[in-house]
Amino acid sequence: MGSGCVESEGVESMTVRAYLEAKSENDYVTAARVVDSGYQSKGYIMLTWNRVENVANKDITNITLTQTVSGNQAVVIANYTEIEYVMNSGNVAGEQEVTRYFRLENTDGIWLITDISPAPSPIKESTGKVKKTPIDILTDNAIFLLPAALAMLGVGVYLNRKEKAERAGAGGGGGAGGAGGEVTMLQTAQIAKFVRCVPSQMKVGTTGTIDVWIKNFNKQPYQNLAVTAAFPDTARAKKTKLKFGALGPDETAKQTWNVKPTAPGKFRIDDATVTFTFGGKRYAGALGPVWIQVA
Repeated sequence: MGSGCVESEGVESMTVRAYLEAKSENDYVTAARVVDSGYQSKGYIMLTWNRVENVANKDITNITLTQTVSGNQAVVIANYTEIEYVMNSGNVAGEQEVTRYFRLENTDGIWLITDISPAPSPIKESTGKVKKTPIDILTDNAIFLLPAALAMLGVGVYLNRKEKAERAGAGGGGGAGGAGGEVTMLQTAQIAKFVRCVPSQMKVGTTGTIDVWIKNFNKQPYQNLAVTAAFPDTARAKKTKLKFGALGPDETAKQTWNVKPTAPGKFRIDDATVTFTFGGKRYAGALGPVWIQVA
């Protein structure tokens, strides 16, 4: 039993993991959100991945990360396995063990990748304290722990889905962001400090539960709070959106997804997304996948 809603890595390492997971999925949109645009723009990442690195035919697995942090500077060492497939085939063409050194910098409260190198990258001298955004008030000193396990994955699922929908729909780009106005994206680490997903033990043909707990550590309320997710065919939920509404300061709330599995095994619930209004602004963040074990 486990949940992708539990933090097990520092924000710096999770930023690198988000990049590598996005690269494995050839998702340059998500990758661009965790890379400093002055180092690699979205267009640069897309062209390099597609025309130079042939990322579409590669997978990245067995990621292990170690980090060193000094003020607003960090270096994350990533070791992983890169598997290459024959084009338009599931046949493995080869695999290799890879080590990459990621340099990161915290600017305006967000860790961004500023360099990726195959050679050791010594940490730079800190240029200042880590800056915080107003939303960090929500997550500082959060000690809301529930019995769940496993790590989180990438960042930006909500906005990535939104952009894909816009491209598939009108085909237009660069317009204002929908009826709800501009949405500020939160990193997975920020969301995970006050949201927990706790699956029950599940059996085929019997309704199980995934409890979603939210704690408001702030002195102002959350408004229009909701959590959504995409469920697999083997573990359908009666409703995919949980509406919490308003959550006052220091309050804790719980709602539950009722899931009825149709097959045994380990299943992944994706696109778990939290949206809410705080201080008159809209925020959204993606949790990691929630894993359920069905007997």
